[in-house]
Amino acid sequence: MIKPDRPSLARAMRRGRLAVPAVALALAASTLAACSSAGNGGTAAVTPPPGRGPGDGAIFHGTIYVSGQVHNKPTTWHVTKTFTERVPTVQNCTEAAKSGMAAGIFRVPSPTAPLPEANIEVTGFRGPGTYPPQVLKHDKADTILLGQNGGMQSGTYIINKAAHGVAQGKEVLFLNKDGSGELVYSQAHLDGKAASPAVAGLISWSCTS
Repeated sequence: MIKPDRPSLARAMRRGRLAVPAVALALAASTLAACSSAGNGGTAAVTPPPGRGPGDGAIFHGTIYVSGQVHNKPTTWHVTKTFTERVPTVQNCTEAAKSGMAAGIFRVPSPTAPLPEANIEVTGFRGPGTYPPQVLKHDKADTILLGQNGGMQSGTYIINKAAHGVAQGKEVLFLNKDGSGELVYSQAHLDGKAASPAVAGLISWSCTS
């Protein structure tokens, strides 16, 4: 099992091996408890499989924060959005943290429309702990979706790209035994192109069963 090592990660960030804006790190440290929503909240739900009662499942209560440099302008754009996602395909929060949502895959909680949304899955999932960039870089479909909001270009911002010669972002996952956690990401470029705009930020959540 991967064990949490936040002090080591913090040292790596200070040394420049993980470029995340200071505001994102400050929000990560406080788990966004004091943040207010700058967008509409979203609620996502998955149809429960046969035999599951309405009381089963896990409910994630989270916040997504996205920040980026407005293209060709010396200004920074950001958005914060709170959300609630119900996942009835697991028995409870502890099961989600231990085994993931399905067959060794943990899906990072995310809001639904209106954007922003996240599409981030951890394959080869091994339960609670810290998943550093060298582990998460193998998940090639991790993306942040943005709409027209505040000056950033809308589209798909790709964190990890499965192609040679394109931008490669970074992400770190902290997951607790109770299902709560946070994911910090950076250098997610529009369409995965190094010359295109990029965003960074975090997703933070708690869990109730």
